[in-house]
Amino acid sequence: MPCYDFKYKSVLESEEQMYNDLQAALMENAITGELRHRFSLAVSEGFTNALIHGNQLDPCKIIRIHLNIKKEALTADIVDEGERGLERIQQRRSRGELADGGRGIDLMGHICDHVKFARSDKGGLKVSISLIRQKINNRKNTFSYKEDAMELAVRHEDNVAVIDLKGRLDLSGGTMLKETTKGLADEGKLSVHVNLTDVDFINSSGLGAMVSIMKEVRLRQGRLTLSNLASYVQEIFEITQLSHIFEVYATEQEALGSYQSVPSN
Repeated sequence: MPCYDFKYKSVLESEEQMYNDLQAALMENAITGELRHRFSLAVSEGFTNALIHGNQLDPCKIIRIHLNIKKEALTADIVDEGERGLERIQQRRSRGELADGGRGIDLMGHICDHVKFARSDKGGLKVSISLIRQKINNRKNTFSYKEDAMELAVRHEDNVAVIDLKGRLDLSGGTMLKETTKGLADEGKLSVHVNLTDVDFINSSGLGAMVSIMKEVRLRQGRLTLSNLASYVQEIFEITQLSHIFEVYATEQEALGSYQSVPSN
């Protein structure tokens, strides 16, 4: 029954190290496919909650993760050193569909078999999650998960700025996407299409970034479209009830064809 203990400073750079440590532990124990994807998503949500809401990016505060690879289940405890974390969870209200954040707790509750919030020995928030292996192992494995960090490229198709994403759309990747979209908007490029063909992971931070860029573009009377969502990315949009908020097309060609021809900016 392998166990792993990790600790991280509360800085954005720790997110990448957390992913690397988590994937190494899962690969070492031959955890693959949908089980690996869902467990990675759940741990990432707990980590982001600890980083942003618990420790509030205070580099003097530590996030601790304890993983337990059991025969019957995968479990993790994510512990921060914040204040009033349990009270914050208990008092949280439903967020609006167009809120930039607040979906992580809901996602954990949906994808995990068990989620528990408790006060740690030192007063921080302890998030305990578990996934029952048999439930997922019995499903058909259609996942091809590479866990690469986000890569982003911009190209122009007539009057439309196309953003190609590749890898994980998480906190770091979402920040990159928001900065790129704002730069395009500042240049007057307000017809924006995001191609998610090579996005193999998205969490609530990535969703928050998508909502943020949609509001950025619409505020300036522009338009945002998405295409080529993998089935597991589409599932996350549906779980969080965002699929009807965005203009989503099956292919980039369909999306670009929906833009009226206007003079290039």
